[in-house]
Amino acid sequence: MWIKNTNREQRKFLTALFEPTMLNFSNISALVWSDSDHLDNVLMAHLFSIPHCHLIYAVDKFGKQISSNINGNGVDSSYRTQDLSRRPFSFRLEPKRHFMLSSVYISKNTGRPCISAVQPVSDEQRLLGFIVADFDIYNLPLFPSKTFSNHKNIHSLNTPYELSQQHRVSSPFDRYFSEIQGILHKLITEHGVFNSTLHYASAQAMLWQIDAPYQYSLYDLKQLLDPDMYLIYPRCSYPANAKVSTKTVKKVLERFCTLRLIDEHFYLRSGTLNIINGLVGLTFSFDGTQYLPVETFLSKDLADWFAPTTITA
Repeated sequence: MWIKNTNREQRKFLTALFEPTMLNFSNISALVWSDSDHLDNVLMAHLFSIPHCHLIYAVDKFGKQISSNINGNGVDSSYRTQDLSRRPFSFRLEPKRHFMLSSVYISKNTGRPCISAVQPVSDEQRLLGFIVADFDIYNLPLFPSKTFSNHKNIHSLNTPYELSQQHRVSSPFDRYFSEIQGILHKLITEHGVFNSTLHYASAQAMLWQIDAPYQYSLYDLKQLLDPDMYLIYPRCSYPANAKVSTKTVKKVLERFCTLRLIDEHFYLRSGTLNIINGLVGLTFSFDGTQYLPVETFLSKDLADWFAPTTITA
């Protein structure tokens, strides 16, 4: 998962906001659970009773979707039967009998940061499945960016007015983040790239290869997406002295994407990963730069990235 949790107080607030409505919703859904068409009608009728919800659907206890996707534009039945067991709600870990909030992730439907509220649905004796409501992070109350300007030390970065005027301009990398992550992960784990920097604003990647550590190459989006990209670097074994595992490489690249897209005003400009020394380098829109161990990077809470005390000049 790309980030651990949103701020604890915010999660308590969102739980109090969503849980009562979704509990009532689940009781109604249980009555028509075995009939997908009737279930769709119930979901559609109650969609707008859940504040800020942009998408709702039902899944069985194994993570298979049994309803259509329901949003403000109507009903899309093409999503029925899709396997959602790998989504952040993690249905297969254990049967859940209580309301829960997922971590923040990038929605495959909208390409934007999203959080899901999950409410179990049960009859008198057994767990039937779950109602899942998706929320666009930008539309939720108490998101970290809305409280950022209240920090006392913000003037050490910029004035609140200056920060509020910054706005992320969409980069070609933003539109192809999944493809870029896949390509870069393969180059690092199978083709000897040990140090890489993604410059999102300019849509360029700087790569260093293990056999030529004193030279780097610069690639634009078109070059990265070229199938011949893998021919530039010969296949080689993953370095034995790397401090970062191949699985962790993927998590770091996913986290870069999340920090890039999570907010319109406070966002990642560039991200660097060195698998040999196990460090990441981060440059943010508010002129803050950090260098920190991969373990620390992956363990930090989302809200921590927007606190001025964590930023070094």
